[in-house]
Amino acid sequence: MTDQSAVLMTQQTFGFFDAIGLVASVMSLVLAVVAIGLSLWFKRESDELNRVTRDLLKEVQSESKAISQLVMPELKAYGESMRGAMINNNVIQLGAATPHAAVTREQRNEVSAAESGS
Repeated sequence: MTDQSAVLMTQQTFGFFDAIGLVASVMSLVLAVVAIGLSLWFKRESDELNRVTRDLLKEVQSESKAISQLVMPELKAYGESMRGAMINNNVIQLGAATPHAAVTREQRNEVSAAESGS
């Protein structure tokens, strides 16, 4: 190889790497623009989802407030009636763990009488 062909080869090689560098720079800019666009789109979607979630939370809060206003008097009345029954000692559990299965002493006596009479 002569000196002239070596210089020519070097210039061609340098031009090839310049082209690769230019393509890489353009790709980098394109990817940067795409990344910025995606981040803006995700932010917009996130803000919309946040707004919907806040609206649902307000709805749940108002519904839970309404439910508690309706249910609390019932629970209070139930509690008072059970406390009164236990204080008066007229409730006997028939092997059940819930107050729904509780009966009065008179009702138990009637059941016992019916069972012994049969």
